[in-house]
Amino acid sequence: MRALALLLLVVPLALVACGGGKSSSSEVKLSPTAYVKQAAHKSSSASSVHMKLTGSVGVSGQSVILNGAGDFKQHDGSFQLDFNAGGLSGSVNAVIQGTALYVRSPLFSDALPKGKTWLKLDLTKQAKAQGLDLTTLAAQDPAQTLARLASLGDVKDLGTEKVGGVDATHYRGIVTKPVAGQKAGPFDVWVGKDDGYVRRLQFATGAAGSATRSLITMDLSDFGKDVTVTVPSAAETADATTLNIPGLGG
Repeated sequence: MRALALLLLVVPLALVACGGGKSSSSEVKLSPTAYVKQAAHKSSSASSVHMKLTGSVGVSGQSVILNGAGDFKQHDGSFQLDFNAGGLSGSVNAVIQGTALYVRSPLFSDALPKGKTWLKLDLTKQAKAQGLDLTTLAAQDPAQTLARLASLGDVKDLGTEKVGGVDATHYRGIVTKPVAGQKAGPFDVWVGKDDGYVRRLQFATGAAGSATRSLITMDLSDFGKDVTVTVPSAAETADATTLNIPGLGG
C-alpha cells in the first residue's frame, strides 16, 4: 500500500471517548472519528485488497458512467475501468507499480508506436489534461484514498447496512484538508462490524473550480488474499513523455 497510509499509524488517545464504534479486538469504545481512522489504518495495512469501483462523472453537462474492478498489493495493482457516455463506451486497463502507471486502451492504441500496446505515465507528475482524464480514474489506489481519512472530522454514525453481504456501520464525516486540489467535503465510510475493515468508501472528486465533478464508490473485499500483478515489459511499452496524446497527462 502507499506510504501515505503511514499517516494513520497511531490513533491519538485524546480521541478515545464513550458512545462510538466498538473495537473488534477489545471492549474499549472509540469515538466515531477515531474508530474510522483505526479501520482505515487496518485496511491500509492489509497485504492486499480487491476493489470494485462504480461512479458517475459530469463533464460539461455530459454524464459518464464508470464501472471497474482490480486487485492491489503494497505499491502495485492492476485494474480495469469500463465507461459509457451516451452511445460511446470503452475500457482502460491499468497496472500500477510504485509511481509508474501503465495504461492500455483502444482509445489511444492507434497513437502508439508500432509494436507497443501499453503507455507508461509518471504518477508523481500532475496531469495536464483538460476535462475527463480516464487514466487518473483508472489509477485509483484504495490505500491512497484511505489515507485521506486521516483528516476526517465531525464523523457521525448513520447505522448498520449490508455491504457485499457483510454487516457494516455507515459513517459520514468531512474531509477537512483538501488533497491535490480536491475540495473539502463529505466522505462516507462503511466499516465491517465483525472484522473492522473499511468495506465501502463514497466521495466526490474534482479539483476546485473544475468543470469535471464525479461521485465515486469503492467497495473493498478479500483483504490479505494472494494477488499477482503482471507489469508490462519495456518491449511493449511506450513512454508518455515522448508522445502527444490528447486527454492524457504526461
